[in-house]
Amino acid sequence: MIKVQEEIYSSIDHEFTLNISPNDLLNIMQAYQLSPNDLAGPYHYAQQMAESGATASALLQVLQQWPRQLNWSQLNQAIDELLHQWLQDYKAGAKLGDALILCQSIQLHTEPSTDTTLSRYNHQFHLVLTHLLALATNEFDQYRYNYSKSFDLTTGLPNHQLMLKLIKKAEAEHINLGLLLLNLNINADKERKINTDQSTLALAAVDLIQQHLSKDTRLFHIGPNEFAIVIEDLHFPAQLNLIASELIHAFESSLPLVNNSLIVKPYFGGVTTFKHTSKTHSLYECAKLALHHAMINHYQIEMYDQHITSVFSSTHTLEEAIIEALQNNELEVYLQPIVSLPKHDSDYVTCVSAEMLLRWHNAEWVGISPMRLIDTIYKKGFGKIFIRWLINTACQRIAEIIATHQNSFALTVNLSSPDLLDADLPELIAQSIALWDIPAKSLVIEITESDLLLDEKKAMSVINRISQLGCSFALDDFGTGYSSMTRLRNMPISLVKIDQSFVKQIEQSPQDREIVLSIIQLAHSLGKTVVAEGVEELSCLKILTEMQCDKIQGYYYSKSMSPNDFNVWLSNFQNQPTLLTHKHE
Repeated sequence: MIKVQEEIYSSIDHEFTLNISPNDLLNIMQAYQLSPNDLAGPYHYAQQMAESGATASALLQVLQQWPRQLNWSQLNQAIDELLHQWLQDYKAGAKLGDALILCQSIQLHTEPSTDTTLSRYNHQFHLVLTHLLALATNEFDQYRYNYSKSFDLTTGLPNHQLMLKLIKKAEAEHINLGLLLLNLNINADKERKINTDQSTLALAAVDLIQQHLSKDTRLFHIGPNEFAIVIEDLHFPAQLNLIASELIHAFESSLPLVNNSLIVKPYFGGVTTFKHTSKTHSLYECAKLALHHAMINHYQIEMYDQHITSVFSSTHTLEEAIIEALQNNELEVYLQPIVSLPKHDSDYVTCVSAEMLLRWHNAEWVGISPMRLIDTIYKKGFGKIFIRWLINTACQRIAEIIATHQNSFALTVNLSSPDLLDADLPELIAQSIALWDIPAKSLVIEITESDLLLDEKKAMSVINRISQLGCSFALDDFGTGYSSMTRLRNMPISLVKIDQSFVKQIEQSPQDREIVLSIIQLAHSLGKTVVAEGVEELSCLKILTEMQCDKIQGYYYSKSMSPNDFNVWLSNFQNQPTLLTHKHE
């Protein structure tokens, strides 16, 4: 079994290396209309321009020692060293924006004897450095993403995917195996009360667990607060019970944390190849069933038996299918137009924005809602991977639409509660905006009031940092929560979306009509733009126009569409000016 594990590890356990060949560098330079002779020097280091990039210390040292003159071979070596040192800084938490500013400190001049006259190639030289830094950062992020498919980045332990590979190989070789799943039974509320984060908890738990494992066991980090223990060459089923009992006893002592401690009461679910007789469920699925059964019934230990199969429902299968769809790039984004209503004496509507919505087309699972998809992704611990994909996809779509239609355009993207607590999110957004070269205002972040309830102070810090990038914010489902007016006044909200529950019956319900009118007037008094959701009928559209609502979203003009269909729709919409009363097909 150890040999099996080593074979799988060897295929992925290698250091990241960035390989930019002289040909690659030459091609990049030529893209900016530069030749090797143009970058021969002389160079001058401007110390006063380096002060704002202090976080990238290794990169700073390279720039401070940058040679005055460089032949082609030396330029390649200098660029390699610059990128290598930048990646060391980036791994340590330095920001790409700081590095880009820092590189401005190396200036290309015209004459060796003077440091005052900049070369006409100085600007292109800095563009080349920006291109190379962005390229190196992107390649490292991709490597880290690929690495995360097999290892947990916090604990360094092999993860769920590698565990499944090991089990499959062992089963093929008919090795007796034991699998014990462990859930720490710590929810978000408990984490908040002890004022610690999930990574700190995970590291403390790993340290404790490993103290009680023998050499013939392997530990995996398979999800938030969840671990798996694989026992190789199992001799008898009771070994699982003994390990679980020992760990339960170990967790009875406080788990040491920074400035705190915590008593954990974990749940265990296990299965052995001796007991695994199911032809429909894998060894891992049976262990999950046992753990699920233990958690529902508040048993600390539950070993798989045939009767537990009855509790296995389509829910488990669906969740696995959703995560597989995320990993296999099967999730899609659709766009629903947000139509701007006429201003002043105009009778024509326009469309310069849309909302990005998540879709999954699967023949077996039809009609799964975006909310169900997102809840499952975050529940299974894939939230960070998902949000990176979502933000990058949004920026890419914005760039494509602007390039295709030669007009400004904005997309709204829905964030959830965990996203607003992620301190890395603003930097991720900044990198994606820079990568796709779009105006920050083109990315509209849509949130709801309920997203703030988990930890409003921390969420507001993240929101303010994103706002400083130039992104806009939309408050969704306005009017359905409490304290709406207070938040509308205090938050950097530019767009207010009226929930469709108030809009759909606006013609029949005087009460709904009054609510919608009050929201519009309140939002306008605070300088906010208003979008009414769920507009399906012309009569509803006319009432909203009379109320001076700014924009509408709903089936009256269009349902959500694939990006290709949306581009066709938008071209027709722009090329054929649409009257307010004309339903655009």
